[in-house]
Amino acid sequence: MKVNFHQKNLHLSDAQKDYISEKIEMLKKYRIMEDPSVVVKVDVEYSENTSSNEKILVVATVNIPGAVLRAEESALTVEAGIDLIEEKLRHQLEKHKTAHE
Repeated sequence: MKVNFHQKNLHLSDAQKDYISEKIEMLKKYRIMEDPSVVVKVDVEYSENTSSNEKILVVATVNIPGAVLRAEESALTVEAGIDLIEEKLRHQLEKHKTAHE
């Protein structure tokens, strides 16, 4: 599994990248995520134009064999956003696992 980071209007610190990587690595409990062809793209964007206080947009796209999973969340911090993303991806992986058993 490979994790790619893309950032817009902000710079991710090494600690934030490590946190995101740790959360994504937790998804390896699903066998499909252990495939070396799996690519996870994490986009993080800061936007002043939103009306809410949640100015960080986190989008994760997971390319697994036979499917593409995607989760998107707005949050106050990158860490809060990736926590929510991880839950959404976990749910999608459960559905994918059930459908392909």
